[in-house]
Amino acid sequence: MQNAVTSSLSKHRIEALTDGIYAVAMTLLVIELKLPAHELVHSQQDLVVAVINLLPKFIAWVISFLVLALFWLGHHRSFQLVRHVDGKLVALNLVQLGLASLIPFSSALSGEFGQILFSQIFYSANMALLAVMALLITRYIFRHPELCVHPMPVNIYRGTRFRIIGLIAISIVAVLIAMVIPRAGNSAFMLMMFITPLSRRIEARADTHSPETGTLSV
Repeated sequence: MQNAVTSSLSKHRIEALTDGIYAVAMTLLVIELKLPAHELVHSQQDLVVAVINLLPKFIAWVISFLVLALFWLGHHRSFQLVRHVDGKLVALNLVQLGLASLIPFSSALSGEFGQILFSQIFYSANMALLAVMALLITRYIFRHPELCVHPMPVNIYRGTRFRIIGLIAISIVAVLIAMVIPRAGNSAFMLMMFITPLSRRIEARADTHSPETGTLSV
């Protein structure tokens, strides 16, 4: 009885919850960009120095905002194909949303204590786990065309999978960089500028396999 109730959930409820959590998480990111304390600013030079000191937090904000935007966009694109949801798809989405809601804390930790390796490990782990859940959601939608208006094209699945796996690899590289150059780990996430266009090229290829035939190994 419980499974029947869960599977009857409208996908629009999941989309609304997703939009709300991503909107809140993306907004909370900016909280760490606090104005310099008044008592520390006595001249223009003091203000400039204080703002420059916020640079690590600013970088963490930019990267976190852009990555969350990519995850939200990916979720939106995948759910355009979905007609209704079942219990497992709901569960996968809830786990992903939990990880998305943790990003503001991870970003604040990275911005404030970027010189400590653990902060980079925590931040990268959060990113990687968020990517893993996105991969599982995409794979589930691809492998269950009965949930969809029409099956996810193979080329779309391949492009999405390439982009997500690329982010997982970048998360590992970020930790390796931080082990050598403290505070520089987050710079690895700029590699998404190259991975995203490559994934778009994969998606643009002609789809020569039908997901209904099961010819693609996933």
